[in-house]
Amino acid sequence: MSQTVKGLSKAETRLLSILSKGGKNIFSFEDAFRILGISRNHAWKFVHTLVDKGWLKTLEKGKYLIVPFEAGPEGQWSEEAFVVASYLINPYAISYWSALNHYGYTEQIPRTIFISTTKRRFKAEIEVLGVPYKFVTLKKHKFFGIEKTWIANKQINITDKEKTIVDCLDHPEYCGGIIEAAKGLYNGMADNVDLDKITSCAQEMGNKAIFKRLGYLAEVLELPVGTHIAMWQERISAGYALLDPTLGGTGKHNSRWNLRLNVAKRDLTSWRMY
Repeated sequence: MSQTVKGLSKAETRLLSILSKGGKNIFSFEDAFRILGISRNHAWKFVHTLVDKGWLKTLEKGKYLIVPFEAGPEGQWSEEAFVVASYLINPYAISYWSALNHYGYTEQIPRTIFISTTKRRFKAEIEVLGVPYKFVTLKKHKFFGIEKTWIANKQINITDKEKTIVDCLDHPEYCGGIIEAAKGLYNGMADNVDLDKITSCAQEMGNKAIFKRLGYLAEVLELPVGTHIAMWQERISAGYALLDPTLGGTGKHNSRWNLRLNVAKRDLTSWRMY
């Protein structure tokens, strides 16, 4: 991404230096206002002059990205999409397909960054610096299993491995479909995820369809889950759920897991050949 930049005044240099040294490569108008110590109206003009000069990039109203000093005239720079996501909403966690890829549980690189939150936004999808961001609003009891990881010298929130797998089984539509969720489970098992933790996470979510998909996929993929398979079957409900809610309601009924199998078994396993 390229950005033309122009010279800085002493006051502009001071503002950007203070923000950068404070680790605020992405900052809010309120951050700048506090540092500048001038009227709000003059602060707005000050900040937007920096935007016009190419030293700042507007992410959304009142939020800005600093173009690194080393970019220079006609410079190029980039900012990690996960870091940008951390400034867009609070509370938040990188989740679903984005977390699945982060852990190496899928070879697919989703173009969209998926963010779970308990806060509802006016727009569920936005684009920042050419990157689409999808906000998934969860009820508070589903917003857990979050850990911190370092990206581009900043700590960001991301769902842990077990919660990521459970989230994808809860909402396959946010991870590219049930085949991607199957990859997550299979590769997670190879990575020694904690099955007790997966079970407790699924229980806490309160969606019986998670156990249906979890148990069925474990059997189809021939995963060594031991006695957990019986525990999961005990937790399913009587109604039938779609194996993949992103697809139509066709396919055979599986009475063992109370699922409508709208994805062929071979499609759930054939990706392992590549």
